[in-house]
Amino acid sequence: MSEMGNALRASSDALLRDLTELQALEQEKRHTEPDSPRLVRLAIEIEALAARVMGSSMRQRERAEEIVGAGGSSAPDDTIAETPREIHVILAEWRDTERALTDGVPGSAEADIAERRIDTLRREYHRAHDAARRRSEEGRGTS
Repeated sequence: MSEMGNALRASSDALLRDLTELQALEQEKRHTEPDSPRLVRLAIEIEALAARVMGSSMRQRERAEEIVGAGGSSAPDDTIAETPREIHVILAEWRDTERALTDGVPGSAEADIAERRIDTLRREYHRAHDAARRRSEEGRGTS
């Protein structure tokens, strides 16, 4: 996996998280009373997050231009979606989801969602671990 592929994946993941957070804040703002001080705080948070999204999207464009400008020679082998997330990122999300499951109500819809997410993260972790092992073996010239 190339360094550029990892950078593109991390940047894309961060942008998607920010967009999800931006959407949640905007939804909250829509349901906030017009005279509430919370409305101003939400607007400030949204403005800051929107600026971060803009900066992230500009950096992604610059990376894409670098790859295309180099004639694809620095292009990763996989698309962004095919590039596995870094193992530490998967494990952090897995831990957070396990914690949410432990803190949640057993048998609730949220618990069911968390359990399914944990299964998905477990499979993703194993795929990323296997890919890292294969890359390590290829780097040593063994198969």
